[in-house]
Amino acid sequence: MPENKNGLEKYIEALEAMDFKMTKRSITFDGGFLRILYVQHMTDRTALSDLAIKPLSKYFLNYNADRGPVNAKMLMHNVIHTDDCWTDTDKEKIRDLILNGMTVIIVSADEEYIVLNHKKVEHRSVDKPEIEYTLRGPKDSFVENLDVNLSLIRYRLKDPKLRIRFFKVGRRTKTDVAMLYIEDIANENVVKQVQGKIERINVDGISESGELQAFLQGKYTIFPKLGLVERSDSAYHLLTEGRVLILVEGSGIAISAPQTFPEFFYSCDDRYDNAFFGFFMRLFRYIALLISLMTTSIYIGITSYHMDAVPSEYTIALAEMRSKVPFSSLTGALLVEFLMELFREALLRVPKQIGSAVGIVAAIVIGQAATAAGIFSPLLLILVATSLLSSFALPDYSLVTPFRIFKFIGLLATGTFGFYGLILFVCLLLINIVSAESFGVPYFAPFAPANRYDLIRSFFYNVTMSPERIKYLRSKDSTRTDE
Repeated sequence: MPENKNGLEKYIEALEAMDFKMTKRSITFDGGFLRILYVQHMTDRTALSDLAIKPLSKYFLNYNADRGPVNAKMLMHNVIHTDDCWTDTDKEKIRDLILNGMTVIIVSADEEYIVLNHKKVEHRSVDKPEIEYTLRGPKDSFVENLDVNLSLIRYRLKDPKLRIRFFKVGRRTKTDVAMLYIEDIANENVVKQVQGKIERINVDGISESGELQAFLQGKYTIFPKLGLVERSDSAYHLLTEGRVLILVEGSGIAISAPQTFPEFFYSCDDRYDNAFFGFFMRLFRYIALLISLMTTSIYIGITSYHMDAVPSEYTIALAEMRSKVPFSSLTGALLVEFLMELFREALLRVPKQIGSAVGIVAAIVIGQAATAAGIFSPLLLILVATSLLSSFALPDYSLVTPFRIFKFIGLLATGTFGFYGLILFVCLLLINIVSAESFGVPYFAPFAPANRYDLIRSFFYNVTMSPERIKYLRSKDSTRTDE
């Protein structure tokens, strides 16, 4: 801090000259003065007045220099009633603190200044989750306020070993990012990797966890390698398994690391439902992915190259259905898939009140008209619609997106080389998945490398039957119970 009053006033004037709508309040007393600096629309002015300004004004009302020197620590401990406050000496931080919603109190005769957290930012109340919707279990979800999200996690996880590390990301936005992990469970290498990647981010700013996810995953990664978390109970389960959770100020979705490919088939319902039903549904989700990816490609392979692969009566039926269709199987399939993707994208953009009506009209009118006009085969429309519905069976939509792209690649490979092209495409896809890693953890675990305990648990999970944590995460504490 400047050593004299004139220098202090010049520094405050320099802050005001930056024109970021800073408010300055002054309290003068015998031998000095206080300057209270804050941004009105980011500050709880009622709390600031009741807990800081009024007590300070009352203290200095009859103050004289004989009562002793005035310094920041004395005022913070004996006069100010705010519990979330601290002192600092680095004047370069003052501007950023004020822009982050803090209140700074500068004492003329002290090198230290006081920082009060009376930050107030409007945000929506805790609501039901939209992405991780479940029939059973808690109904609270994260919001766009970091403090609220941290309180939801602390409400469920009262472990003193829970560690929270804070970062400022973005040269201009200086967005608050919180990294959470349980110290005696989480793998140290994963924690260091995540922390290192966050610290190395050099960009103007981020506004949502999706932007941070892009930096953590890498530039050319098509598969998601971080999990999306919207529910506080999901966050609790992930932390107790040994994962790292990342929260971003302004985002209602957290991200977790590491994340493997099979874990995208887990649903929140699996934790609360019967283990046998959970096994049944997880198996169906894998089948749904195969249907979504390969159904249309198999149709192209049969109708274009391998008609002998089906019984003769079906061959005749297929030929009759395609007799009036002017396009080849590949062209027709690409057109129908394109229309389905168009419908999917359109339904995401229209208002919810009319979205369902638009979808029904588009499906019935366009589908019926195209079939009646002989533009597309009825069987092709049925298969593409089944493929689309199967993609909705996957719990995590972030995994659906890359497979929407791969579906078109599979269509082109099958349309060009038949089933040989489809087999080659699937093999290359599996090689890509198996060879990938997520923060040092094999992406296809527990299938490759195989582990009997993790493999059984990936399909058949029950908290009473899982005394140990997941092996491939290499947690410090591998046991969940003392039995």
